[in-house]
Amino acid sequence: MIFFYKLHMKLIIIIFILVFYVFQVFSQSQQSFGYLKINYDSTGIEILLNNKPLGCTPLPIILLKPGIYKISALHPNPYLWGTFDWQDSIKIVSNDTLTIQPEFNKILHIITDPFDADIFLNNEYKGKSPAVISIYSQDSAQLVVKRAGYKDYVIDLKQVKNNSINVNLARNHDFSGLKNFKKQRKSKNRYKTFAYSFWGLSILSGLSTVYLKDQADEKYNQYLAAGSLKEMNNYYHDAKKYDRYTYISMGIMQGCFVLSFYFLMKVHSDI
Repeated sequence: MIFFYKLHMKLIIIIFILVFYVFQVFSQSQQSFGYLKINYDSTGIEILLNNKPLGCTPLPIILLKPGIYKISALHPNPYLWGTFDWQDSIKIVSNDTLTIQPEFNKILHIITDPFDADIFLNNEYKGKSPAVISIYSQDSAQLVVKRAGYKDYVIDLKQVKNNSINVNLARNHDFSGLKNFKKQRKSKNRYKTFAYSFWGLSILSGLSTVYLKDQADEKYNQYLAAGSLKEMNNYYHDAKKYDRYTYISMGIMQGCFVLSFYFLMKVHSDI
């Protein structure tokens, strides 16, 4: 009886030791691994771990030993110009789950009507249209197209499914009105300068007309009072010359007056 009791106690102790040992081994084995979770919406994306195929998305949670790994995701459209595979370096920690999400670049072709518009991606200048830009998912906040005289065009890239974006810009009437106002004011100032200039010329030519007319009359009177044929011819010739100059000066005066009146009317018109 005592023999069986002692044997029974030894068996219990042995079983307890074995259970404890298995539990310790299992616990240590569990603590020596970490977990990798790969999130990606599309299926069929090939994943490489240290350049070795790991499988295609969607993938279950992967058990890995702690350490540094190189992970890659192959671009679904590798033959498109300007596209690149996604690569990163990850660190697996024991008893911890690392979640990653591959991000592929996307090529956008942007065409605007009219051309030569400024392209901004998240407030960063990307050039003028037509443009080809590369974006990542973290860049998918908004694209802004700007051009002087037109309203800003905002594009939410999360809603863009195609690689081509065509933008028809709408005119900014407020900007056009201000631009037209400045143009009108500049034109009126120019017309005002012309009006005053021609008015001054008309006064000068009018004074010249009076002077030349007086000279013509004086030469004609001298012609009438001349005592010899030679003097008469000289005075007559001078009188005709001053008369001719008088008519020219009078024509200039009248033309300048008409032009000054015309430009003065333009100053007070709406243009």
